[in-house]
Amino acid sequence: MKKIYLGLAAAAVVFSSCQKLLMVDPESTLTQDDLQEVVKKNPDKVLEPMVTKLVSEVNGYSNINSVDTKNYSVLNLLLSLKGNDMVLANSASWLKSDYEMRSYREEGTGRVQAYWGTFYRFIFLSNQVLSVIPEIDQNDLSENNKSLMRYKAVALAMRAFSYSHLMWLYQDDYMHGGAEKLGVPIVDASGDPKPRATSKEVWNLVMADAEEAVALFKKSEKYFTPSRIDVDGSVASAILARAALTLGEWDKTVQAAKEILAVYPELFNESEYLNAGMTLLAKETIFGYEYSSTSGKGTSSFPGWMNIMSEGGYGGSQGHWTAIDQRLYDQIPASDYRKKNFVDKDFEFTYPTSGAKVTFEKYYNLKFVAPKISASIPDYNQNEIYIRSSEIILAKAEAEARSNKTADAQNTLFSLVSKRDPSYVKSNKTGADLLAEIRLQRRIELWGEGGFEFYDNKRWGIGVDRKSSSNHQSPNVVPAGKDFTFQLPLNTELNYNDLIQEQNPL
Repeated sequence: MKKIYLGLAAAAVVFSSCQKLLMVDPESTLTQDDLQEVVKKNPDKVLEPMVTKLVSEVNGYSNINSVDTKNYSVLNLLLSLKGNDMVLANSASWLKSDYEMRSYREEGTGRVQAYWGTFYRFIFLSNQVLSVIPEIDQNDLSENNKSLMRYKAVALAMRAFSYSHLMWLYQDDYMHGGAEKLGVPIVDASGDPKPRATSKEVWNLVMADAEEAVALFKKSEKYFTPSRIDVDGSVASAILARAALTLGEWDKTVQAAKEILAVYPELFNESEYLNAGMTLLAKETIFGYEYSSTSGKGTSSFPGWMNIMSEGGYGGSQGHWTAIDQRLYDQIPASDYRKKNFVDKDFEFTYPTSGAKVTFEKYYNLKFVAPKISASIPDYNQNEIYIRSSEIILAKAEAEARSNKTADAQNTLFSLVSKRDPSYVKSNKTGADLLAEIRLQRRIELWGEGGFEFYDNKRWGIGVDRKSSSNHQSPNVVPAGKDFTFQLPLNTELNYNDLIQEQNPL
């Protein structure tokens, strides 16, 4: 990790350079204690640019800046392709190895490096923020002190977010053997190499960071902010709910979900769900990215890959189209408007600028087809959603079902599905059958988003079996287990960190 961190440090807002960059101390003569005193007196001057940098990296940074690993959302797309529910319906090149599940988890591949370097970058920036924040007196509710609480909460939340993803990827699921195995290194602001911590140590840190972040956001009166691009308390609670669900801490999952849903009471209606291409930063969107001319992600953005009608996008006019697995499509009732997210019969489409005519076949994905922001902005430049309250409702239902609160789980599930399907009747299922229904609704609701199917399959102990699908192009069969756990990267970690002696098995 030392090489990653030292290379990134030159471009980051780090302790040794932030004094000059922010004109706090151009000659870098301040000690860390001195800088903390500056931060205490004027937190916005030092911390606002650092936190802005951290969140902007989540929106646009990837450790490997290729068209198929452009940023966090696209990295999640690569995970979605390693499942049962997404089909790479048309591609001559890009994404094929991911979809065919080739060269994606071995130590020498670029994929394992991309995720590792990306999430440790976020951790690095989070640690830099935390390193310059002095000890906070939580009884002091002055505006400066509340600002310190908020900045610390953002950094803690994003550190928990990043370690969660690393653990989901680089060790077996916690409840399927991963709890007793090694996790990933827990690093500090120095960037010095560290050995692998245990899985329990890493998850304990995730939970502690997320819980402290939520508490600080509440104390600073920033649990909910109207902007959907802010990291606020509801974002921290969502990170907490995801981690608690992974660990089987059902009560904590439910409590975090309740707090989120209290401030996100509205779901998208049918028109918003079907016609905005999952770009609407309102109602159920908890956290997302808002397009600007200075932060646009180009043709290889997530919308560029997923909007099949985007002119110029890799997943649009460049022809790398995705579809839903026929088996999942067939399980969506005709009365459920989410079925309209996919092509119901072949049709011809003409790209308006180039005039190219193509045929979109049954099952192709329409979920991310969004209207242009303006006539002058290409289709592939769009807002993006990272966390929706629909996910939180489903997490709450699952936690309730797993803790034998059957009636609560049935009611929670009904609160979502009845809004998508007016004919839906509240479930009377129990036990494993109720959990299977909740899982099905997660697959339908969250299709194509956030790498959820990959993470969920791993959490549920479900492998890949595409044999009986009529439209999968690659009929893989991969049993649950080690093939969904990545090895640690060789070139950017193991070769430079002698403290790590244990590699995940092939």
